[in-house]
Amino acid sequence: MKYSDLKQLAYRTGATHLLDWMGVRGSVSEWARFLVDAAEREKWRAIRQDYIACREHFQRLSQAAPTGGPENVAWIVSALQTVWSLKMDGVISLAVRLRDFRPVAVHLGSDSWSRRYHQLFGIRHFLHFERFLAMDSITRPAAEIHEFVRSRPRVSDLLELTYRDVDVGRIALSNVLNRNKFAKFDLTQAETLNEVGSELVRIQRNVLAAEGMVAQQRPRIALFLEKGLSPAAEIFGVCVARGIPVVQYVGSQRMDGFVLKRLDRHNRHQHPFSLDNGSWERVKRIPWGPGREAELMREFEESYRKGSWFNRKFLHDGKRIKSAEEVRRQLGLDPTKKTAVIFSHVLWDATFFYGRGLFDDYETWLLETVRAACANPRVNWVIKLHPDLVWKLKHEDYAGELRDIIAVRSAVGKLPEHVRIVPPDTDINTFSFFEITDYCVTVRGTIGIEMACYGVPVLTAGTGRYAGMGFTVDSSSAEEYLHRLSRIDATLPMSRAQQELARRFAYALFKLRPWSMQSFEWIKMPIEKTVHPLGDNLVPHVEDYSQFARAEDIRRFADWVASDEIDYLESDTVGSGGVS
Repeated sequence: MKYSDLKQLAYRTGATHLLDWMGVRGSVSEWARFLVDAAEREKWRAIRQDYIACREHFQRLSQAAPTGGPENVAWIVSALQTVWSLKMDGVISLAVRLRDFRPVAVHLGSDSWSRRYHQLFGIRHFLHFERFLAMDSITRPAAEIHEFVRSRPRVSDLLELTYRDVDVGRIALSNVLNRNKFAKFDLTQAETLNEVGSELVRIQRNVLAAEGMVAQQRPRIALFLEKGLSPAAEIFGVCVARGIPVVQYVGSQRMDGFVLKRLDRHNRHQHPFSLDNGSWERVKRIPWGPGREAELMREFEESYRKGSWFNRKFLHDGKRIKSAEEVRRQLGLDPTKKTAVIFSHVLWDATFFYGRGLFDDYETWLLETVRAACANPRVNWVIKLHPDLVWKLKHEDYAGELRDIIAVRSAVGKLPEHVRIVPPDTDINTFSFFEITDYCVTVRGTIGIEMACYGVPVLTAGTGRYAGMGFTVDSSSAEEYLHRLSRIDATLPMSRAQQELARRFAYALFKLRPWSMQSFEWIKMPIEKTVHPLGDNLVPHVEDYSQFARAEDIRRFADWVASDEIDYLESDTVGSGGVS
């Protein structure tokens, strides 16, 4: 009998102790790697040491925790299976029990440590996605998927493709882009289209498996850290399609801050680090004045100077803040011209799937924008490649030439003197660009919010975060956007009212949106240790469950999860308890 057959037999008969005996539910491939790969053994030893070191403390935290109401199920969808994420799963599972939720850990694959770490936090109920996938009997793709592949679709068609009300086209695109990070995505190529077609078939199976999970145990709520890739994306899609509230929690600009957002069918394409329209209307009524503006702008500068702004991404390593004169000299900019900075996105980044873009993908947007820049020599143009690429490439162990550079060279050729590329590993800190930038160009990057706060006009090429909020220059089509770039030097300066709107938005986003986690600390190893299994870790600052349950940060989290508010916002003068 094959291991896979034995595993399914164990699931079906309830004899899961066999799986524990065979490696704590580890897969054959995982244990095969362990036997032949010294690096895998070293990784296993590091995780084991951490597990032993933290076992007693986390068990003490969960000993007195209530089990939660049997019908009040909260799915904790464990997508990353890293030590840090498994501990975050555990913290959240303890917090929701304060409001009588019964946590159920949803395991997406066979990982040796997921169950062990989760049990430290008193999680006793588990769902294994693979079990439902194996029970699915589908043998051929749905007719609409078959017809779609034959129709020679565009990316825009893929983004609109659904199956049983789940955005399967977006999921397929996300999976393929993530798997082929350093290659061009071209649906006109037969190889790419075939890969997408095969992906759609797998996603269809995943959707049916996720529906099987919901049919067996419908949760009251589902909590996700990551939901962009299979199979977490299909579980998310089925939840929102079936009216199950979903909470996503993601990192903010602070290491101790997490952004919480409640998602449903209507706002599922909105970026979690954004403001719901209802939140925005309330924020606009916050009493405003020079004090709040000074507080916000001071935090910007201090965070950049201290190197704490989004530092979980190592954005400040090897960089320093330079004067405007130094930057212009280093980049060879003409001081008699104004400067437009194109803040590029990571080409495969998940932010592509939020809102609607004017172009098929980030690479198409970049190339069309660079062509427009080349055709307008009246201003300096700077193409600033995303600093996230530094640590993302280390994580991928990739040392080749950037896809961004290859794409620009292939499609545009040699750049004219008035266009400069700034690589992601430049020694120029991003804060240095605020003083030299006269026009900011982005699809939906966070930098657009920051630049607008400094009075820099921001030209967007997509919705989903802050376009349409009243302080950016938005276009309704690619043609309108490119026309604006052709005469960008005629762009009107921001009005004082627009700048105030930008600062109100930024104040709410960066000051009020993050849930500040004080009871646990997220710690990181240096960037050289990015791929280390303990490169990210979580350290508790509470000793037992009684202390955990009394902690103000934990109670705020639990109260918000049990509410119906869309955005978590810290209490402000808009009213106690946050903004819905």
